[in-house]
Amino acid sequence: MNFSVQESFKGRKPGEFLWLPFFQSKQEVIKGADFDDIVDWRLPVELKDFKASLGEVVVLYASDGTEKRIALVGLGDPSALTVEGLRRTYALATKIANGKKALSVNILVPKLSSGRQKKGMLDEGLILRGVVEGVLLANYAYSEQKSESLKDNVPTTIQSIGLIGVHSRAAEQQIQQSVDMCKGVILARNLVNGNADKVTPQYLCTVAQDIAAEFASTDCIILGKKELEKQKMGLLLAVGRSSKCDPALIQLSYRGNENSKEQILLIGKGVTYDTGGLNLKPTGSMETMKCDMGGAAAVLGAIRAAAAMKLPVNIMALIPTTENCIDAHSYKPGDSYKSFSGKTVEIGNTDAEGRLILADAISYGKKICKPSMIIDIATLTGAIDIALGPEAAGLFSNDKPLATLLLKASDETSERLWQMPLIDEYRDLLKSDVADMKNIGGRSGGSITAALFLQEFVGRGPNCIPWAHLDIASVAYLSDAKRYHPKGGTGFGVRLLVEFLELFSKQK
Repeated sequence: MNFSVQESFKGRKPGEFLWLPFFQSKQEVIKGADFDDIVDWRLPVELKDFKASLGEVVVLYASDGTEKRIALVGLGDPSALTVEGLRRTYALATKIANGKKALSVNILVPKLSSGRQKKGMLDEGLILRGVVEGVLLANYAYSEQKSESLKDNVPTTIQSIGLIGVHSRAAEQQIQQSVDMCKGVILARNLVNGNADKVTPQYLCTVAQDIAAEFASTDCIILGKKELEKQKMGLLLAVGRSSKCDPALIQLSYRGNENSKEQILLIGKGVTYDTGGLNLKPTGSMETMKCDMGGAAAVLGAIRAAAAMKLPVNIMALIPTTENCIDAHSYKPGDSYKSFSGKTVEIGNTDAEGRLILADAISYGKKICKPSMIIDIATLTGAIDIALGPEAAGLFSNDKPLATLLLKASDETSERLWQMPLIDEYRDLLKSDVADMKNIGGRSGGSITAALFLQEFVGRGPNCIPWAHLDIASVAYLSDAKRYHPKGGTGFGVRLLVEFLELFSKQK
């Protein structure tokens, strides 16, 4: 999508659609956008039933004028307007435009005059953020497998947007920041939605290398099978040994602040397809398992966005990537395998493979980059879906300041997190008679025991590294579209991580 900035309403370029924002006062009187140059402009019909409630969108048709379609966009009470309210409202307007196959839209940016601006109300930058993100996140259709010969089978998306009423350089920069961040989300969605036969571990390696080639601030190192064997990453190698695609560990670094020694370690689970291994998943549970690299996709999208936005932080991203398949070489339930850290793990279930590859990545990351904090993100457990459903991801952390900052980023982006407990007594469920620990603790408290397993590789005690684990199994892939999330891959975690990185840089 191409964005253009237009200062004047009267001098705008022709488009197929015009979106006009309206506020609602306490007296239920509709207030139009506060721009002097549209005072003499009149709608083609009277505003009768339109109340300008938040999320109310009405389409009118004009017999003449620059645009033939006009959408009245209700924003409700300006004092109660939020960025998320703007996202959802402009996402709805975008879906309406997509349904009418509109390719170009002019948007009169909502603006609060100085007389109506009060403490706590959104400023210009936040208004632009809500509008742009709402449009970009909703204006998405994955159609790579669609046949071009069947025209109606290919979804229509908006190709050009004119933002009217943008006058400052700071406003233009905010638009670009939102665009760069949403490009990261789109990258993550496309990776999750792609055919598993295409999006293999080697494909993820290529994507990481492309990011490093695009941005001078990033570097990429790939550890292939031979290097993994040399490093003795026994858990990652065990999971990947039944696939024709070799496992790999992607090391993608971004340096945005040469004056800082802070190093944030981001780790994303990259199981590009998960059959469950010898503990085979049943029919109905395997068809969407190309999404099991949603954590890796989120990390790649976040790194790309951070580099494009030039965030003043330093990041080391590690993506352990493999397929969990079945053949004569499959790793076996009941056997034990040695991790990079030296700890041995008895396999209680081969479908609990994500925590195994994350464990090797955590131990390796601690060794090579001495991180100031670790955040891992993974589609790890079905148990988190039972606990939280499809509206929130689980947050587990050993560090209150880190968890607090992630929760603040969650509030800003509406990529919801809910903090879950790390109940120490549940560690007993991971005890093994034949190895140092088991990889699964049973059905009860499944998302908690998975996090406790990872914590064993992070370390315990008062001097351990601040760590957070994000279990996104219930939110990375949706069976039905909702709000600005499409059916399929959502790209959950990209906006959350980028917001966290921005908050962290400002805090420092």
